[in-house]
Amino acid sequence: MAKEERPFLDHVESFLARRDGVDKALKILRYSTKLILASPIAPRDPEVYGKLKAFDASVGSSRKAFRLGKFIQDVNVLKKTNFGTRDGLLELVASGGEGFYFFVEQFVWLVKAGLIDKRHSKRLTKLSAWAEFIGYFGSVALKVIQVSSMIEQEAKMLQGMRKKAEGGIGPLMEIKELQALQAKRMMKTLSIVQDFADSLLALTDIRETNGVLDNPFLLAFAGLLSALISTQKNWKAC
Repeated sequence: MAKEERPFLDHVESFLARRDGVDKALKILRYSTKLILASPIAPRDPEVYGKLKAFDASVGSSRKAFRLGKFIQDVNVLKKTNFGTRDGLLELVASGGEGFYFFVEQFVWLVKAGLIDKRHSKRLTKLSAWAEFIGYFGSVALKVIQVSSMIEQEAKMLQGMRKKAEGGIGPLMEIKELQALQAKRMMKTLSIVQDFADSLLALTDIRETNGVLDNPFLLAFAGLLSALISTQKNWKAC
């Protein structure tokens, strides 16, 4: 309740004090810009259009800089994971892929910063995209299992609540627990949508040919959708 009553500007300060908060704010800015550039309302003035393109590229490089050392989070997750279970193996794919992606992205940033020769850019970008895509594959599979488990748990709770109601017992505590579980399931489902949106962007970096999925407006919309969902998760967490 304290979080809800906190002044808005204090919440914004807390959000932007986090690495992920700044990253998501930059992601919204970048994909909003891409959406404008790919839409019919794109500025026709070449100078304005060029400035928006430059802004897009600059924000993209800034996001990569903010990911410096972020792969350590995934390393720590893997250290605590039991790989002898199905969920553990999926966690290995999810966190392993994501961690390797963040690790390679550091070198992609160094290319954009001019410290590493640009001839390595294409190879590093494709390598990071493959790692990211594999990570999302594991993440989606793991979250689908978790959502299915939550649905089963909700069904059992509803059944128990009906029995209590029939016995004249008020299920007030169970209602609160059910609502909390449903809210958690909703956020997990949104996280799956986010992973699908981000995996579409990764797939674009992997593919050599252009197709329906490579439409600039579709990709910009997917990126913005992902940014909004992840911003919501990080906003609630801070």
